Order: sequence, then structure tokens, then C-alpha cells
Amino acid sequence: MSSQALRARAPLTSTLSRSSSSSSSSQPSSASSTLRASESSSRGSPSTSSSSSSSSQRSSQSSSPSSGIRSSSSPESTQRSRRPSSSSSSSNRGSSSSSSSSSSSSGPVTVDTSVPKRPAPVRPQPPVDTKATKCDPKVCVLPDCYCGGKDIPGGFAPETVPQIVLLTFDDAVNDLNKGLYRDLFEVGRTNPNGCPIASTMYVSHEWTDYSQVQNLYADGHEIASHSVSHSFGEQFSIKKWAKEIAGQREIMAAYGGVKMEDVRGMRAPFLAIGGNKMFKMLYDYNFTYDSSMPVYENKPPSWPYTLDYKIFHDCMIPPCPTNSYPGVWQVPMVMWQDLTGGRCSMGDACTTPPDAEGVYKMLIKNFERHYTSNRAPFGLFYHAAWFTTPHHKEGFIAFLDTITAMDDVWLVTNWQLLQWMRDPQPLSTIKNFPAFGCNYPDRKRCTSTKVCNVWHKGGVRYMRTCQQCPEKYPWTGNTGVNSPLNDL
Repeated sequence: MSSQALRARAPLTSTLSRSSSSSSSSQPSSASSTLRASESSSRGSPSTSSSSSSSSQRSSQSSSPSSGIRSSSSPESTQRSRRPSSSSSSSNRGSSSSSSSSSSSSGPVTVDTSVPKRPAPVRPQPPVDTKATKCDPKVCVLPDCYCGGKDIPGGFAPETVPQIVLLTFDDAVNDLNKGLYRDLFEVGRTNPNGCPIASTMYVSHEWTDYSQVQNLYADGHEIASHSVSHSFGEQFSIKKWAKEIAGQREIMAAYGGVKMEDVRGMRAPFLAIGGNKMFKMLYDYNFTYDSSMPVYENKPPSWPYTLDYKIFHDCMIPPCPTNSYPGVWQVPMVMWQDLTGGRCSMGDACTTPPDAEGVYKMLIKNFERHYTSNRAPFGLFYHAAWFTTPHHKEGFIAFLDTITAMDDVWLVTNWQLLQWMRDPQPLSTIKNFPAFGCNYPDRKRCTSTKVCNVWHKGGVRYMRTCQQCPEKYPWTGNTGVNSPLNDL
């Protein structure tokens, strides 16, 4: 669909009248306009009915005029037909039985034994953890290496490649966001191949309901690490990064039923990356990607890139990596522009318009920058608390219904995107691309939730899981499983 056709559709008022405007019972959270995204209230205890965003933002937003960027008229939101897929994971969806109280177990929890790994390289790579040099696209070639920037992988013309959209959520998974995820993902929205749209969940540990994590995983969403303690990590050692990021991978495997090998990525809390130490940890512990680095330049936006060579963009939140970590990908957080011209790295950190129509226009404006240029992946990076304001959710769902009605737009996970990067497919073959499928027969939903009564920080915590209960509340250096991480 052309940009002109996108903007020539029905008035926004008709779109919004058909979109859901329901919201959770939590109190609204105001969006921050700082570069670092505001922290979600989903980190708070789900037993409370209201919470607020963290105000510990340490970087002020850069501002720039929105020259040359069109704000579109309103497209109609005729939703893509709800085509059931023979391989769709949505058929596995169902409600679990009522939670049953369970006392703590005896002994370490058994963890999945799959081995985390990155795709094996097919060409020589630069030495690990040595000074990174400028990326040469003649040397850095797919599937192992990519320099990033504006160039489309595979050399395709923009109109011949899918517009990939990355919908991600940071922080705890619990009852505060369960209704939102149901409204977004369980009402029949599909990709052009009939598979349900999918997201990436960057899950932090505290207050997370691991039975819900298991169900999201079973439904085809990607589960990635957002650390155990959700702390600023600029000064972390390699060992500390491992306890936080790889430790959370073990916790999600032990209590969320997620295969270790399927936790491939991370996002740093507060986008506070740790420079070479953090990326050396990612390399050593066989993570495939990070998605924590904002990229200011967005005309045209950047494609993902590997860290074999020096990063091509300015470092917005130091310390950024300066050494080489071959095979580790960066899924950049290409910055948006809000309707006032300000920049933001996450959708909930923009200056949010006061009504649903303004929210819709801001989303369309930023989407079009990608869709009408080089079709680099468009990021919808959020904390669930932003959606507790009714007009935020109303405008977002109208936008979501618009793009899911388009036959060249795909909402996939970060790992699915990286599989496409390694093997770029044009629109003519994309519906048969195995990586964009949705058949996950080995992912089982939680059918009988346990409530584990465990001690933490001077009080009892009620941790939900479908797996074995831990003896103590899992934490950094004490994940509850037999692991070398606990001895670092």
C-alpha cells in the first residue's frame, strides 16, 4: 500500500469508534519526555490497584524540528481478516485452573537443559574483545555480519520487502498487564500468513507471575531478559551483568517453562548499558542480541547491525561498546519524533497528545517515516503502564488495527526479525518463510498454577509458577537452580 493510499482512507473518528477503549483498573501513569524511558508501574506489586512511573530519569530529551516528516490523514482500520492458521499457536490458548497454594520445595529447582547458542558463523570473524574497527560492507556480509545504517539487507527495493514492526514490553508480567495483553493479542489480530501477531517481552524478575510468562511463551511471544533486580548497570562488572541477565534467563527457564535456548536477547533496565563489560558478557553467555541503544538519526532509520565492528551512530547513553563482539546483534531503538518535534527512544517517553486522535497521528507519523523510506523495522517500545490512560490505549489500538489490515506489514519478535536479517526474503516469498510461522508444539501452557510462599526482603512473597517452587525467593546470585552463576 502506498503512502498516499494509507493517508486517503476513512476518517479517524470512524476508526476510533470501532477500537477498544477499555482500560485496566490501575491508575494512569504520565509519560516522560526524557530520553530514558519512564519505568513501568508493572514493576510494582500486582496486589496494589495503583502505581506510578519512576521519576528517576537522568537524561533530558533532545529536541529537533520535524522538518520533512508528514503527519498523515487518518486511515481506516478495517482489520485484516481473521484467518485461522493450521499452525497457529492461538489454538493452544485456554484458561488455567484456579491457583492452588503450595509450600516451598526441597532442593534446587530443575532447569531446562537446552544450551543457549548463537547461529554458527560461516565466515572468519574479527578477534573477540579487541578494539573495533570501521565496518566495511564488503567484508561484513550476511548471514553473520551487517554494518547497519540505511541500506536494505539483500539489496531489495523498499516496496518489495515487508515492513516489520517490533512491539515490545519491558518489566514484570503480572495481573496489572494481563488484561492489556489479552486485548492486544487474543482478539484475532494476525499477520498476512494467518499467524497471530507476536511481541517480545523483556521480563524483569521482581513481581513477575511466571505462570503468565509461560502462557505468553506458549502463545508464540518471545521472552527476553530484563535483569533480576532491575538496577542501573553502567558500573557493573562482567560477573554482575552475568548474574543479572543470564541469571534471569535461568529463572525464566526454571519457573516460566521457557527453554534456555529461546532466551536470546536482553534490554538493559533504564537503557543503562554497560559498555564492553556488558557486551562481553553477552558474547560469553551466548546471547544473540541486545536492544538497548537509541539511535538519534531516523531519516532514513537504521537497520539492525552486528557488533563485529565499530558502531556507526553516536552513543546516546554511554558507555557504548568500543570493542568487537562478533555475531552479537544490536536491534537499535530508532528514536521517534512526537508532534512537538521532540525525540524519544520509547513510545511512552514521548510527549503524549491529550486525546486518542493525537496518539493515533503520532504513531502514524513515525510509522510512515519507516514505511515510506527504507522500511527499516519500526519499533513500538513500551511499558504496560502507559496503556492505563484510556485515550493512550484507544489511539494505539486504532493504529494497531490499521497496520494489521495491511498485507505488507508484519508484527514479529526480535528473534524472528534477526532470522529475516540473516536470510532476507521479499514480499513475494515471505508468507512461506519458516521463521515467521507459529507452530510451537513443544511450548505448553500453564494449566495448574502454584502459589509459592517464599521469604524475601523481610516478608513473604507469593510467587506464581507452574513449575517446582523454590526454597527461597530467587535473586541475583541465588536463582534457586544449580548453576555456576551462583558461585561467581
